Amino acid sequence: MSQRDEIRIRIAARADLSAIAPLARAAFTLDAFSDALLAEKLFDAPLPDAELWQTYLAERDGRPIGFMQSVVRRGNPKGWVGLFAVDAGARRQGIARRLFENTRAAWPSRITSAEILALPGNYFAPGLDPRYTSGLSFVEALGFTRGRDCVNLSCKLWREFDTAAEESRLAAAGIEIRRADCRSDGPLLDAFFASDFGADWRFEAEQALRQSPEALHLALRPIDGTTRIVAFSAHGTQNREWGFFGPMGTTPAARGLGLGRVLLWRCLNDMRAAGHASSVIPWVGPIRFYHDACGAVVERVFWRYQMDLVR
Repeated sequence: MSQRDEIRIRIAARADLSAIAPLARAAFTLDAFSDALLAEKLFDAPLPDAELWQTYLAERDGRPIGFMQSVVRRGNPKGWVGLFAVDAGARRQGIARRLFENTRAAWPSRITSAEILALPGNYFAPGLDPRYTSGLSFVEALGFTRGRDCVNLSCKLWREFDTAAEESRLAAAGIEIRRADCRSDGPLLDAFFASDFGADWRFEAEQALRQSPEALHLALRPIDGTTRIVAFSAHGTQNREWGFFGPMGTTPAARGLGLGRVLLWRCLNDMRAAGHASSVIPWVGPIRFYHDACGAVVERVFWRYQMDLVR
């Protein structure tokens, strides 16, 4: 019997976490995963009614030797390969390729492209850290091609950010800055995200509302006689133990008023009060904004990989 025939691949359940965790920790040497955080990354689909998250587990003689996460979203022509790893002693035996073959074979026929990591609504990483060179070599061997880079920033929380003057200035312009209220702000948030930022960020806002105190800060102003949200920022909606900031957004009509800066500061103050020495600002576009607003610097660079699937 060949080694290939000895390998069994099945769909993992949350109960398999204790078997998967040692594999993950040995492979992901640049990232510290607690069991709770790894469960969040592998099993906690943000939109379970619209997404299918599965983790394929490879076993030899009943012992886990590799895993690969698969994500598809209803109606979306893209599939995602999430976290994946193979035991160091079982590499170069085709195990990761078999895991990918199982992943791809299970995807619906509408899936015409694939991306590595960058899972929607699950902000672990926007791509591969090139220091994970074995993973990089594997996805390139599969036929994935490198696209644009993406970065995470880090902001040191060595001081508290004083928002009083900024909030007074905005109040004089009719803009209220405050922490969201989980008991009463649901309808306001529903209307705001429906018109401006979509269901993924509404889900994350809900995650922030469930924290104590609420990890969601808002800017509101009267528009046509009705108080409406015009900007928001959140933190700890995912990867809370790593001190992740975001998401944050401002409506087009309210940009340029300094709302993002003051809302960012309020979130950073929350994280500092919770004991974080620094904050991760992930998947950043406006690097200059964060550098100027809080001294954030580039901490990690990720390479994005995608592949067109020919069926």
